[in-house]
Amino acid sequence: MLVLSRSCLAVLLLSSLTPAWAAEPQVEDRLEVVTLDARDLAEGVVLSRAWRYHPGDDPAWAEPGRDDSGLALVEPALHEAAETPGGWPGIGWFRRRVRLPVEAGEIALGLYLVQAGASEIYLDGREVARFGTVASSVAEEEPMVPQYVAAITLEPGVEHLLAVRYSNATDNVLPRDFRGFHLTVGEMQALTAIGIREIRNYTAAMAGTIGLFGAFAILHLLLFLFRPKGVENLLFALFTGSVMALFITEVRMNAGSDLAQMLVFFKWVMTLSVVMALSALLLQLKLFGRRFGWTFYLALGSAAVALLWVWTRPVWTDMLWVTIFVVVVLLEVLRLAVLALLRREPDAWVVGLGFLALTLGIIANTLRNLDLVEVPWMAVLLIGYGTPVVCISVYLSRRVARVNRELEAQLRQVEELTAKTIEQERWAAREEAERELLEAENQRKTEELEEARQLQLAMLPSQLPRLKDYELAVHMTTANEVGGDYYDFAPDVDGTWTLAVGDAAGHGVHAGMVVAVAKSLFQNCRDEPSLAELLRRIGEGVTGLHRREASMALLLARLQDHQLRVTSAAMPPVLIWHEEGERVEEVLLPSVPLGTIAGSDFLEREIELRQGDTALIMTDGYVEMTDDAGDPLGYDRARTWFGELASLAPEAIVDGLLQRAREFLAGTPLDDDLTLLVLKAQG
Repeated sequence: MLVLSRSCLAVLLLSSLTPAWAAEPQVEDRLEVVTLDARDLAEGVVLSRAWRYHPGDDPAWAEPGRDDSGLALVEPALHEAAETPGGWPGIGWFRRRVRLPVEAGEIALGLYLVQAGASEIYLDGREVARFGTVASSVAEEEPMVPQYVAAITLEPGVEHLLAVRYSNATDNVLPRDFRGFHLTVGEMQALTAIGIREIRNYTAAMAGTIGLFGAFAILHLLLFLFRPKGVENLLFALFTGSVMALFITEVRMNAGSDLAQMLVFFKWVMTLSVVMALSALLLQLKLFGRRFGWTFYLALGSAAVALLWVWTRPVWTDMLWVTIFVVVVLLEVLRLAVLALLRREPDAWVVGLGFLALTLGIIANTLRNLDLVEVPWMAVLLIGYGTPVVCISVYLSRRVARVNRELEAQLRQVEELTAKTIEQERWAAREEAERELLEAENQRKTEELEEARQLQLAMLPSQLPRLKDYELAVHMTTANEVGGDYYDFAPDVDGTWTLAVGDAAGHGVHAGMVVAVAKSLFQNCRDEPSLAELLRRIGEGVTGLHRREASMALLLARLQDHQLRVTSAAMPPVLIWHEEGERVEEVLLPSVPLGTIAGSDFLEREIELRQGDTALIMTDGYVEMTDDAGDPLGYDRARTWFGELASLAPEAIVDGLLQRAREFLAGTPLDDDLTLLVLKAQG
């Protein structure tokens, strides 16, 4: 016996059940009695037409002497079984006469059968091959994919009868509505050579492909384990791992012969194809910082429906629409890549090229399976699936290199600041000797600082506003004469309120100057519809001070009904206590302080606050305060305290947080400004 490969790349359709050399007949066999020419036998003759057909199961039709001239001529592929003359009860006999020319001599011939059910082959009334268990009932039938070539001998110049007892009671339907069988006759040696060549090419290609995808999956999984924040490496490992598992499953499926067992593997092939498409979509969303929109949830729901359909099919059926689902998801991936290109995301074209190749590869393979185009399967395998792996790896590598360059630039800035700090310390040592001479000057400056402090306090709201649907409480403590913390409120013309809570870098006059600029811009630009744009304009004003120490963390919040929209520049996360479930949600919008990096973009987040929900906005002075041992209060402790106090009124929450902070400090003075703002949603 010779195990035969059934083509390759049965990723989305079961085209692999038909070998490439058996897909199209080399000789038109329209005659009822076909003469098998030796030259044609070297390539294989597919007997796909002009078979005499009798429905039902009568063993007498295996006999060559039985008169079959009254039987209808049919194609045994049974593409349209319902229109077969006499009907198709799930079992029947097919008869075909063949002749070997006298001059052909002795030729070792072989029969190779492609079928969707089970069969028995008879030559002149004698059984020569059996593939599966032929039966008229589903319970007794055992469909089989033939895995070997059956040897026969034909006497030259004599007309021989080939009779096939065939059943498909299970009603398996392979691609292109194939319910029956194709019988190929050829030289045994030629068919053997073709089979060996197919096995060699298929095995080498699949082994290399599985190894390639496995290597990339392991590599990026390790990169994720070394740096868990790099979720894109985990998603890429999921993508490459799903493709690797898909090919392994396809190889295992092609190695079988029991159609029922192969159907289980085929369902896994379909499942892994869906996983591959969804992982590609997740990877694209992560790479370009996109949120999970309605398209993602639609794709997720469609995937669930698709897999439910796949796993509830008891027999082989056409699942072309699973391919359509995968292609549609990949088209959404390409759309995201195009949007990234329009936004001029760095190297977005590399990712787009990779997924374009994958999409075209799957489409080309589908058209190839439907006999609409002729595409080498090796090209589909290498280009369609290899290109996205290389492209995404290149993209991730370039992004790491870009981040490293930015880190190097920041390190150079740190070195410069360190050098300046050392120089300042030297000057401080010299100035210490002149301290007594400067006491009078310091006294004068102290008075000026007190005036500046009064000016800064005057910039804060004189009283808290009365907000519709909300209770509000605010507390601020400065750690120096002129602190850097700031809060403000501004009503909008549509009845909404915009809140600002900020923390200028450092203390003293510089911090007060930054606060003054921020307040002015906040009040003058408060009607800006976009909070992120308002934050950017304030940042431009801070940058316009042209002072290195002029930077500020700032959070803007806009209240409208029960919707809280926030944007942040390097502020601590907003803590949201949801009364339903009594849980604390942490809302963090990563960004850089105003005045540090020009042209920075800021994220916005909208949060629904239901009745009883409470929000806590704070500056880092609260979580970064340290006790006498130098241990910080920390975000975890602040979140826990807030969760325990959140059911109280806003002022009680503020008082409780301050009391616990005082107990934590145990007399240690504050080294940074501290601001707490609590909002509680009402009915």
